[in-house]
Formats: sequence, C-alpha cells, structure tokens
Amino acid sequence: MTKANGKGNMRVLIAGGGVAALEALLTLHELAGDRTSIRLLTPEPDFTYRPLAVGEPFGLGRARRYDLRRICQEHGAALTAGALESVDAAGHRVRTATGSDLDYDVLLITVGGKVSPALPGAVTVAGPGYTGRFRTILEQLEGHRFRRLTFAVPTRAAWPLPLYELALMTAARLNAHEVPMRGVELRLVTPEARPLELFGAAASAEVEALLERAGVELLTGLHAVAVEDGALVVAPRSSPAVPADRVVSLPTVSGPSIEGIPSDADGFIPADSHGVVPGVPDVYAAGDAIAFPVKQGGIAAQQADAAAESIADFAGADVTPEPFRPVLRGMLLTGDRPRYLRAEISGGRGEDWEVAEHALWWPPSKIAGRRLAPYLGVHHRELARGRDADGLPVEVEIELEARAAGTGKVTALPGDDMR
Repeated sequence: MTKANGKGNMRVLIAGGGVAALEALLTLHELAGDRTSIRLLTPEPDFTYRPLAVGEPFGLGRARRYDLRRICQEHGAALTAGALESVDAAGHRVRTATGSDLDYDVLLITVGGKVSPALPGAVTVAGPGYTGRFRTILEQLEGHRFRRLTFAVPTRAAWPLPLYELALMTAARLNAHEVPMRGVELRLVTPEARPLELFGAAASAEVEALLERAGVELLTGLHAVAVEDGALVVAPRSSPAVPADRVVSLPTVSGPSIEGIPSDADGFIPADSHGVVPGVPDVYAAGDAIAFPVKQGGIAAQQADAAAESIADFAGADVTPEPFRPVLRGMLLTGDRPRYLRAEISGGRGEDWEVAEHALWWPPSKIAGRRLAPYLGVHHRELARGRDADGLPVEVEIELEARAAGTGKVTALPGDDMR
C-alpha cells in the first residue's frame, strides 16, 4: 500500500452514505483523524434515518434526512457524489457509475443491499408508496370496508421487527379510535417458531403476550407463498390458506454484487470479524452489503466499528481493534410504551438476553450506534433538512415521555457495552 497524498496520510475511501458509512466515519475521525484522509463516496446528498418510517401512517414518526456534506465537513472528510460501480483491487482504484475513477489506500464498502418486494400482491413496508397505501388500509379498516388484515413475515426476512410494530400499532389505533374489534381480524404470520425469536425466550413470551392482549392472532411456523383470492397461501402445503382481505409484508434484501469484489450466490460480500474482505488487498466491508444474516442498523454500526478500528490500527493509531461480536438491540413500538429488547446473538450468553419497558442502552434510539446515535442526538437540529429540524428525534421524545410516566430507567450509559 502506498500513501499517495501530499500529507502522507492513509487515504480511506468509504463507499456508501448510510448507517455503517457514518459510524465508520465518526470512529475513524476519533481514533485516527490525524493519520487518515477520508473521502465519502455516496450517490445521495443526505443520510436518511429510516427506522421511524414504519410509524409514518400513524403520525408517530417519519424518515428523517441529514446533510451529509455538513457531517463530512465537521469531521474533516471530503464528499464525492457518485455510486460505486466496480473495484480495481490491484490498482487501488474504484470506478463510479458515471465512469469517473477514484484512488484509495484503503477501501471500506458500506453500500448496503438491494431491496425488493418479497410477496407480490402485498403492501411492502417502507417500499414505494408505503405510507399512503397503509394509511388507506387503516382508513378502510376503520370504515369497515374490509375486516381481515394479515401481516406476513417473508421467509427470508432479514429483520422482522417492523412488522410486529405495525400489527401492534394497528390494533392500538383501532382500540384508541373505539373501532369495535369484534368482526375485525388481525393476524401475524411468521416462519419463526416463536415471535422475534432472535431475542430469546423472554422477549418472545413478552411479544406473544402483547399480541394476544392486542387481539392479534399469531400463526408461527408458516411460510408466506402467495396472495390469492382473499387469502394468504402458506407452506407447508398441509396448512390451510390464511384468510386475508389485505396483506402487508416486508422486503427482502440481496447483495450489491460489485464487480471486482468477491460475493456469494446472493451477491453479498464475505468479510471476517474485522471487516476484512478475503482475497482483495486493503478492502473492508460492513453493513447490509456483507454476508451476515441479520440486516439491522445497530448491527451495521457494530460491523462498521470493527472495520474502522482495524483500519485505524493499520494507519498506525494507538488502538487495539476488537472483532465484531453481534449484540442485537431493538426498540419495539407497540402503540403504547415501547419495549426494549437486547440479545447477544453470538451465542453462549443467554443470561444477558433482556426485555424491558425502560431503555437498555443510551441514547434510546432505534439505531444503537456507539457514536452515530449520540452524535445525531446532539446535532439533530443543525443537520436536519427542512421541517425535520423541528424538535428532537422521535425516539428520544418517546423516552422522555416514558420518564415522565415514571418508567424511564436507564441502565446503559454512553460507551457502556455499545459494541
């Protein structure tokens, strides 16, 4: 590797503009800012914070946009508009979709995955027109224009939690508006053995109880196959079709399949626990683009931390890089008080799996990034675009409301087990 710029700093090119890209940028700036020259390559001018989009039809939140150029300027990084097209690993050069070339000493790929509908005929959460289409579903359900609504977790869902939120918030909305639940049928169909089983037995039991109290029928061990004639066809074949006037589902994610970078059959990039991509020199990867089964913002941030620490060490910074050890954190919106779920999915630590009505990490954001979440919390107003600059992020407002109700106990402080 040659350090080609005039200052002799390691040129780090981060391809992407999402959670993993920004977490890596903040980490590198903190650990090796004087040893690296960082450039962000991204096709979009904004970072879009998407986890709250699931609540848009209910008026509980919205996708928020933050100015990437200002974030880069604040952290001494350059920003280049463009999408990563291919990588010449031997020449330490990338080509963008517009045909321009960029040189690097180290490349970190955080471009995310390709999202597509999983179930034709269903409304796809966060897909094109999702907010308007689901608002129409709510209005029609409240107006008794149909009565059977089914939420179907697809077989290859990389992150099922948003569908549980939709089911619970829909039930809460109907009850709050005094729409009689008698005659309305809400169902949640999942291939999981238990609801949100990634979080362990205690969380599954809590979610199962929440669904039961809300009046949502839970059907586990079923794979959604197709939407046909007022029903959801499921597998195994011996199972009867699930009655459904409308079906809501999640998208599936495939890999980016970047020319010059190894990938598996689904296009995902292999990477070790430090984010190193095998077989290509000085290339790292993190986030939804890599071959890790769970696609979630907090997990992407942890992968970015591991990769950035390794790069900082490579640049000569005084840091001991820690490998990626996944800790899953999920804030479940319920239409009432949220539930905070935490699990160490690397195995062997079942006693640490928790579910609570109080925050298990701080700040209590949907994306529990070690550096990104606190940074956005502090700089939200100055970075946000347009009307998003008004007020605090919704998840912080939720936590403040919980504190006012006497339930806002915080057991994880900044920097405490946020990896």
